[in-house]
Amino acid sequence: MADLTIEHRYVLDEILIDDDKKASFLLGFLLRKLTHMEYKSLKQTPFLGKIYDIQLSHDKIKALYPVMINEIRKYDAIFKELEEEASISLLKSDKNWNISDDETSFYFTLGYTLGSAPNYIRSVNDKEITN
Repeated sequence: MADLTIEHRYVLDEILIDDDKKASFLLGFLLRKLTHMEYKSLKQTPFLGKIYDIQLSHDKIKALYPVMINEIRKYDAIFKELEEEASISLLKSDKNWNISDDETSFYFTLGYTLGSAPNYIRSVNDKEITN
């Protein structure tokens, strides 16, 4: 079996070229970080229940982002580079969101699943701050 390494920069710069796709992907990735912290602390993932079974759209993604940031701060954490990159992608894509709700959900789910891959390497390290 080949050794597969997926690099964050490659995915964002070569595959997910459009900001709407990047924004959806990065919010999914950020959700994985949040649910990991929830499970570590609570042994459950209540935030995941808030978005399970919903069709994600541009408006829902924009509404979800500040709620996720607020939840992450409840765990005294910050993911500086990831949050900044997600913010920039959301801003850039605001006037030119060209993907459907199905595609938004798809790229979000990709980010969520790759956020937990043990062989998923980021070019920059998150600045995770926990007590």
